[in-house]
Amino acid sequence: MNSTLVKLADNHLSIPLAPPRVLHLLNHGLKSYYFKRYEYIPLRSDVLWRIKTGIVRTMTWDEDGNQIILGLWNEGDIVGSLMSTLDPYQMQCLNDVEVEILPSILWEQASSAIIDHCQQTQQLLNIAHCRTTDVKLKKFLIWLSRKFGKSCDRGMTICLKLTHQDIADTISSTRVTMTRSLNQLRLQGLLSWENHYLTLHQNFPERSFSSLQESPI
Repeated sequence: MNSTLVKLADNHLSIPLAPPRVLHLLNHGLKSYYFKRYEYIPLRSDVLWRIKTGIVRTMTWDEDGNQIILGLWNEGDIVGSLMSTLDPYQMQCLNDVEVEILPSILWEQASSAIIDHCQQTQQLLNIAHCRTTDVKLKKFLIWLSRKFGKSCDRGMTICLKLTHQDIADTISSTRVTMTRSLNQLRLQGLLSWENHYLTLHQNFPERSFSSLQESPI
């Protein structure tokens, strides 16, 4: 990655940006590899990575060094530099992650996971292009609850640590706007936030929201 771009990006990230750690892989067996939180999965042009445990986010940066989140991935998902033509492109672990190499001879067997990757990328792209911040945020929270949610007595807890900046980066907004919007939802009793974990309460308007129509420009 261009060193100037990394420096620019580092000033905009909500977490420290460290150079990717390179692994020297001696074979293409389905051996597991382990990464700690905020480490980067190596970019390999000849393999894909299948996530066994943990959460990975894929991202790039614009010409001003602003971070752009491309996707959030967990168990069973396929990631790899071959899934994107963007440069720069990185795969960062959001917690402790275990992945296994998926060599090219097995890609056909992973076709459903690859298709799912494309569909989820399109879903996030659709959310990021909603006209209003309110619609954008609610759709993203619903998407998170469906992919990373776990039922609890209050509703659905999103099992992914996120900061306001993380959410803003993912849906093309600002941290200040996200803080204000999330506080409004909290005051309405629709969600709660504890230790960076969000819980959507049972009265979160998911069903009515699914048919919500945006006003034309």
